[in-house]
Amino acid sequence: MRRLHTKRLILFVCIALFCFGGSAYLQSGGIPTINPQGSSYDMESGALILKGQNFEKGAIIALSNANGLVSFGKTKVKGSKKIVINNVRFEDIRDGVDVKVIVNGISSAVTHIVVNAVDPRKLTADDVKTIIAQAVAQAEAIGLKATISVVDKEGSSLGIFQMTGAPATTRIGIPDGFFKQTAEGKKFPAKPACAPPDNQPKNVNQPFDCGLEGVVVPACLASITKAVTGAFLSSQGNAFSTRTASFITQEHFPPGVNFQAGGPLFGVQFSQFLVCSDIMPKSPLGLSDDPGGLPLYKNGLHVGGIGVEGKLDSEAFAVYGDDIDVNDNEQPPEEIVALAATRGFEAPPEITADKIVVNGIRFKYVNVTMPAAISVPAFASLRGTSNVICSQIGIAPTSPIDTPASEFIMATLPGAQPGRVNTRLFPNGINSYRAGSVLTVDDVKTLLVQAANTAFEQRAAIRQPLNSPVEVNITVVDTDGTVLGIFSTIDAPIFGFDVSAQKSRTAAFFTSATAGAQLRSAALGKYADAAAADGIKLDGSIAFSNRGQGFLARPLFPDGIDDTDPGPLSVRIENFSPFNVGLQLDLLAHERGSINREGAVARFLRGLAAGQVVLSPNDCTGLPTLRNGIQIFAGSVPLFKNGRFAGGLGISGDGIDQDDRTATNGSAGFESPEEMRCDRIFVRGARLPFTKFPRHPNR
Repeated sequence: MRRLHTKRLILFVCIALFCFGGSAYLQSGGIPTINPQGSSYDMESGALILKGQNFEKGAIIALSNANGLVSFGKTKVKGSKKIVINNVRFEDIRDGVDVKVIVNGISSAVTHIVVNAVDPRKLTADDVKTIIAQAVAQAEAIGLKATISVVDKEGSSLGIFQMTGAPATTRIGIPDGFFKQTAEGKKFPAKPACAPPDNQPKNVNQPFDCGLEGVVVPACLASITKAVTGAFLSSQGNAFSTRTASFITQEHFPPGVNFQAGGPLFGVQFSQFLVCSDIMPKSPLGLSDDPGGLPLYKNGLHVGGIGVEGKLDSEAFAVYGDDIDVNDNEQPPEEIVALAATRGFEAPPEITADKIVVNGIRFKYVNVTMPAAISVPAFASLRGTSNVICSQIGIAPTSPIDTPASEFIMATLPGAQPGRVNTRLFPNGINSYRAGSVLTVDDVKTLLVQAANTAFEQRAAIRQPLNSPVEVNITVVDTDGTVLGIFSTIDAPIFGFDVSAQKSRTAAFFTSATAGAQLRSAALGKYADAAAADGIKLDGSIAFSNRGQGFLARPLFPDGIDDTDPGPLSVRIENFSPFNVGLQLDLLAHERGSINREGAVARFLRGLAAGQVVLSPNDCTGLPTLRNGIQIFAGSVPLFKNGRFAGGLGISGDGIDQDDRTATNGSAGFESPEEMRCDRIFVRGARLPFTKFPRHPNR
């Protein structure tokens, strides 16, 4: 009764303020208005969120239903267009609620709201429509014809839209006219020497002898890939874009600075393949380095990604490429449109990539600023279609949808911090973990717990606020690459889920006694032969970590030293690009003599061109031990038990040196024999690395 009396008193005070203060307010501002369609209710926090106009701090709120006034907690006015009313019971508003807002004595009209209960962690179909409509409006304003994709934070496609006049295809590769420069001042085209010029696109029926350079693909594949990249590389502690991806995946870090080692995520673009991965098959073309992909946040929570692929009328064709010159401050229209699309769903500014500094190097996020707000048409009136090839083959919906149920469930391993388990891979959570040929189920759980606890005690390298704990994905595999267990900490970036499996499989594969023989059986013997010429037999005599194996997969050897020959698992720098890296891509796309022996990516692109699409991620590489390919940046170690080769442990999360330390400590009791470790080996006078730890790892 006292609370009800208090509410009535507030209402009386509001009326009094309106009578005596209204005229003064009318001279300084507008009448507050409530947008019933834009308002919502957060089931998780119990907050009623009002959207409207002319709100100010000190606003007074009155809520009522058929039974009278509705009680609530504190209110927060967030700018002139949003008010958050806390501690509202859903039972009090489920049948609708009348709302009045009074600002400086001026009252809004009493507005009846029938709220939709929303999960702040998920995008709704209406959210997706808003994001796409904002993108289309901005694209039309600057003359870009584009395909726009929205995905949730787990990479599921929520909506796609191809504007009228947008190109149906895009060309993979670096456009002609870009140049790199060697340490001696010599210049050579950034486009690989073996790639066709842009006026002669490669037919997918030609051999993939220069990786994917020059291949023409549906533009929707590129837009979805950009959206997935923005979503997968981001978390509650960091917001990364496709421009960020380009910044950390090139042959030097930072790009363009000679005699620096490769980027910390060198090679990450060849993960997540929809037609290849048995772990996280979500992205048509792996991860993208092409500006135009950004993460999406809802009420400050990470919820998905937006991707834009298209061209201006003045351009002959769309190019799905890379940010070669990071200092030219280019302003690509795709990035402008993607940023405009995030209005209301922006990344919190304190966690964007340009707030992340690693080894004194500040990452890139976007080169553009948020465009001025413009009129946004209703989704139904947009000129274009959602019925594109990606919808027709089932990798995108024909109209926007709500975020589907998560593949992950909360789980806790005894002795570890809480985390997540993927129910598609492990239907019964941690009870689904399995034994391997050498490791027991208890061994697998021990490895996962040791790794998770090591991560928690470390400081993250790419996460805000500073001193946040490392968040990681952890995978244990058997000697044949079979996944025995995966465990993710609560906010581990999703990209690392697939990558941690790639890393563990890579360590296991290259440590196995049959690695060289398997490469030769898959018509990739040139890499085994090149390794043998450098004294690396790939016969089980060397225990390879990902850092050591990845050192052999750089176009400059030793890593980052210009004007040198490539490592035995890479290609020459003249032919190198993010779409042509050597063995890592050839496992997925090399022809290998027959349609039954080529990689899954090549098979998918050929099938797409012939109208016979195969989406099942079976026989990705032709090598059962490498079901989702290899990874060539650090974060894994091979496992041994009582001196016997037992599998691999892979880590992917908030920094590769942190990944190495997590893998090393996680493998305690299952370490490689010291005399077998790859850091006992010299190649061309350079010692191979095994692991590298952060200088000051602990929080």
